[in-house]
Amino acid sequence: MGGQANLIDKMMYRSSAPFASRIVTRCHLEGLDRQGMEQYIGHHLTLAGVKRSIFEDTAITAIQQGAGGILRKANHLARGALIAASKDESRTVTADHIRLAATEVFKKNQNFANSYRHGTFVKNFN
Repeated sequence: MGGQANLIDKMMYRSSAPFASRIVTRCHLEGLDRQGMEQYIGHHLTLAGVKRSIFEDTAITAIQQGAGGILRKANHLARGALIAASKDESRTVTADHIRLAATEVFKKNQNFANSYRHGTFVKNFN
């Protein structure tokens, strides 16, 4: 069973004791550090067929800090930044693109979700 950090807190309630007693092993995963985030992003770009580094160092740092090392949040930020860079017709993703993506992603703007078309942004970076 996996969950958010607050799951541990909820398991401490007396009403959760019967359920908590059935959990045999507990583990807390830490977020990635800056170097791990760079490797993670590089790996996913390789899987997507991108043959060069398209994220500036400052952009990778912004993703790591903005996501707190959490991969799901990093994915949202990177995807949003790729869209922003594509709209700017930029061949590299900058920290400004990350900041723009963060305002959209973390506010859960529905227009952002509707503007995402799977796979169209990768073509601009090859």
